[in-house]
This record gives sequence, structure tokens and C-alpha cells, in this order.
Amino acid sequence: MVCKNHVDRQAVAQCVKCGAYICAECANKTAALRNEMGVLCPDCYNGVVESTYNYYAAQRKKKMTSAIVSLVFYILGIICCALAAVISPVMGLVGFLLMGIYPAISWCRFAGKSLDEYDAKHGATYVVTSTGIERDRGTWVKVAFFLLGIVFGVFVTPINIILWLVGAGKDKKQMKVCEENYIAA
Repeated sequence: MVCKNHVDRQAVAQCVKCGAYICAECANKTAALRNEMGVLCPDCYNGVVESTYNYYAAQRKKKMTSAIVSLVFYILGIICCALAAVISPVMGLVGFLLMGIYPAISWCRFAGKSLDEYDAKHGATYVVTSTGIERDRGTWVKVAFFLLGIVFGVFVTPINIILWLVGAGKDKKQMKVCEENYIAA
């Protein structure tokens, strides 16, 4: 059997992903992933490196977006709180809402997903009202999580922003490692 990429060389291994036979040179080019995945041909190796790169790129984009949106709302909230003394106390409430809005939305979504998972596992719950029997959508649970998210979000948002930025930096380093390990054809 001959190598998939070098027809003048004998194959010494077979790719665990596509089954192609490869020579020692091709096997050595892909040695970085051998312990984790086994022997890979250069094409499958590049595919794994590319999908890993794409994963970290998507994670980095998500973290940067979360950090920027949270930071903008937090700064607007601080400005509104500062204006509360000058304009109206209502501005303070608006500022407080803006400072914790991102975690509040996340917590509300979490409550909704948890209720949906509960319904899927145990069956939907119903409530008897004056107009008949209606499905319980957990509105009050979602509202409670939203309000708790605002309160805790005021304190947690700056920490989350820092963690998202640090995580995005780590993702960028992983992307760089992927770029360094890509095999040119």
C-alpha cells in the first residue's frame, strides 16, 4: 500500500478518521494530535484543527459581545444613577435596571428553560382560573428570576465583564495555537 499523498512511498499507518494510508512523513506531520485522536492523515488533521479554531473563534465572539453589551448597559446605568440626584429619583431606578439587565435576562431565560425541561420530564402543569383551565407558563417564576437577576446583576456584572474578557483572551491564544499547527498543503 502506498501513501495517499506520496504515491512513491510505502504507507506505515492508516488514518483513524477516513481510513487513508499515509507514510511516515505524513504521520509525523500530524503527531501533535496522535495521543488524543490516534493517527490522522494531513487532511483530517487540518479538519480537526480548523474545527477547533472555529469553535474558539465562536466562543471568543460570544464572550466579547457579552462583555461589550454588558459594559455599555452598565455605564449607561451608572450615568442614570448619577443623574438621579439632579433630574429625578426615577432615573436611579432606570440606572439600577440598566446595570443589572444582562444577568436579569439570562436568569429569566434560565427559569424558562428549567420550566420547559420540567414540563418535558413530568408533563405540563395546568391552573384552574375563572375563565377555565390554562397551562401554567411559570410567569411569576420568570418575573422573580428577572428581579433577582437585576439585584445581583448590579454586583456581578463587573466581575462577569472581567471574566468574559479574560476568557476571550484565552480563546485568542487557542486560536493562535491552531494557526501554528495547521499544515500547509
